[in-house]
Amino acid sequence: MTGADRRRRLEQARLYLCAPARIRAGRLADLIPALAGAGLDVVQLRDRSLAADVLRAEALACAAAARACGTLFIVNDDPELARACAADGVHLGQADGAVSAARALLGPDVLVGRTTRGDAALDRAAQEGADYASVSPVWETPTKPGRAPIGLAAVARAARGARLPWFALGGIDERRVSRVAALGATRIACVRAIADAEDPVAATRGLVSRLATRPRVLTIAGSDSGGGAGIQADIKAIAAAGGFPLCAIVALTAQSTLGVAAVHGVPLAFVRAQIDAVRDDIGLDAVKTGMLGNAEMVAAVAEALAALDPADEIPVVVDPVLRAEAGSRLMEEGGADAIRARLLCLATVTTPNLFEAQALARRDGDDAEELARAIDAEHGCAVIVTGGHGRSSDDVLCSNGLVTRIPGVRLPVRTTHGAGCTHSSTLAALLASGMPLPEAAVGAKAAATRAVRNGLTLGAGSGPVDVTGRG
Repeated sequence: MTGADRRRRLEQARLYLCAPARIRAGRLADLIPALAGAGLDVVQLRDRSLAADVLRAEALACAAAARACGTLFIVNDDPELARACAADGVHLGQADGAVSAARALLGPDVLVGRTTRGDAALDRAAQEGADYASVSPVWETPTKPGRAPIGLAAVARAARGARLPWFALGGIDERRVSRVAALGATRIACVRAIADAEDPVAATRGLVSRLATRPRVLTIAGSDSGGGAGIQADIKAIAAAGGFPLCAIVALTAQSTLGVAAVHGVPLAFVRAQIDAVRDDIGLDAVKTGMLGNAEMVAAVAEALAALDPADEIPVVVDPVLRAEAGSRLMEEGGADAIRARLLCLATVTTPNLFEAQALARRDGDDAEELARAIDAEHGCAVIVTGGHGRSSDDVLCSNGLVTRIPGVRLPVRTTHGAGCTHSSTLAALLASGMPLPEAAVGAKAAATRAVRNGLTLGAGSGPVDVTGRG
């Protein structure tokens, strides 16, 4: 196989297995054909427990099996062994020699990979001339004891700017593969998810099938029978921002452009059942909360969010809905206090309008920057005070005491019903994709503005925004 062939296969690769000579289901060399048939693209032999002659024999067997089925075969750390068994490449740890030395020994047609922790190390691997790299460990893993995880932000940054093919590695299993895929990872490497599986072929298929996915965004909110706000607006905005919408409905409203005629709450246990069902089966990449209705619902939702695995770093956007666009009350007495006490401590960011920011900050002033600073300082979550109702149409973002103004325009239209829902849901979808908060805030502002501009003149009151329109 030529170097061009190997690099083309590497570019197209999606799943990489790093494993010892014997895995739970049997000898690695014997299993390679079946694993390749299930979607495995690259296999790396890493086994420090074997004597040199035994390791060489296993490497030769793996190389032959991989060659027969068109799978790339990589040797761990040892360029001499890679040359001896005619491997497709060698993978070097951070302290396992220079890429240039391996290249000098193996020639230009053999792949050289490098372990990195992403960011500057990933850039250095490209500068060294590596053909590919790992970005690891994403999560803490027993195969890398004592090595702190790099976290998901490093994966998202690699997805935006890597200069060479890279594989996310570390703690990735069938549940977490979709989490890194949502952040833009198109290739993963794993060890235990396949090597420790009773059925490694089924495990391989499961990993491959979950690698191509859209960010999964759960909205927990009320339904708007008029279709302009609430769950209906959230679903449209999440889909328009590239996410896959999931929902837990907390209330049904009889609602039009003129206001809310009636509200029918959903039992707390059933709301929790909706959240649990989608979390346990489909998984989550972000959560957005909207209308919750009362303090008891706020507490129930907070309990569900507190149960999320902190290691999964799932962003939570809290839109503290207190009343509808037409002025109808959507939160019972004590609800704002419950949001402050139970929900903001779990939030990545909260997105109040001016009225809601005053309620959360317990201040009457209309200085959006002052309100944002007060909420940020008291609750430790980022704040975006949206500009739809204040003196300025700008959004004001405050995160860790740093304030950024996001310019906006006030459009001379009445099609504003659902603008806040559209903003917060778009923000959640962009955060789910790994976009940093400042950039996501700009994107959410732009989406809400477009939705208002393209709004529909339906009904006798404030018409619904249209995030699906053009312009």
